[in-house]
Amino acid sequence: MSLISVHPNILKQPDAFSDLIIRRLEEHPHDFLERQNIIREESKKGARFATSGVLMLLRYTESGDPEVVLTKRSAHVVQPGDLSFPGGHVSRRDHYHGALVSRGISPLVRGRGLSAGRRSAGRRGFRIAADYLATALREAWEETGLPHRSVSYLGSLPAYGLTSFRRVIYPSVGMLRGRWPITINWEVEKLVHIGVDSFLDEQNYHWIDFAVPDDIKEASGRDQWRFPALVVNDHDGREILWGATFHVILSFLYIVLGLSFPDIPKDRLITKNIPDNYFTGGFKKSFTEGLKRERENS
Repeated sequence: MSLISVHPNILKQPDAFSDLIIRRLEEHPHDFLERQNIIREESKKGARFATSGVLMLLRYTESGDPEVVLTKRSAHVVQPGDLSFPGGHVSRRDHYHGALVSRGISPLVRGRGLSAGRRSAGRRGFRIAADYLATALREAWEETGLPHRSVSYLGSLPAYGLTSFRRVIYPSVGMLRGRWPITINWEVEKLVHIGVDSFLDEQNYHWIDFAVPDDIKEASGRDQWRFPALVVNDHDGREILWGATFHVILSFLYIVLGLSFPDIPKDRLITKNIPDNYFTGGFKKSFTEGLKRERENS
């Protein structure tokens, strides 16, 4: 039984797949404006939120298969070893560039998703999307050397909120055109490529049982830290995709391909230790405070 509702042959057709992505994302517009209004109202009550723009980058291999390009976080940043999208916080320069993108006059950003986004999100909604797209492209260039003009913008996905951190992620979807001179910076250990077909194989889905510090367990009020994940083999070994990045990609596959999330057998379980430097400094403090806040509000 197929996990997707469209014919899998469309994945072998770059133009048809790109057209499908643009159309489906236009039909299922993002919620950036609504999410911003919620953050504004919560901020009036004293809540503090962090927001970031990220780039879900797709590319086609030489064999004609689509894949997602992710970064593996280096040992020099928080949450080392996790797979993530290039991304970060909006800067003043991003606001300026976003204004140009929203008006259709940026020389650096291309893609038919721009006009589709303006139609579906409206002027105010797309203005917000443009800021986070500009952020995602800048961060991708800083982290991996990816030139803006090598990316064709296809659309934006609904925002993803992490309640424990009071953080909201705004994902933009792009397709790579050609190659780029990869130059990863200190934040990135390496690039990891995961084929879209990996998400269509039920055998790749596992439960990941994390061994976390006792104080984190105490803050959360639960002894077991178990999450769904995708487990694939990279040329350097096994890679585990979980958390926000995992769920954003699943959201994309659901919207575009009608992906059904498989039932993962309880015994398909992998135990993973958390590195000593995973929970550090301000990240650990904000995380434990968020967990306690969740317990109090539940």
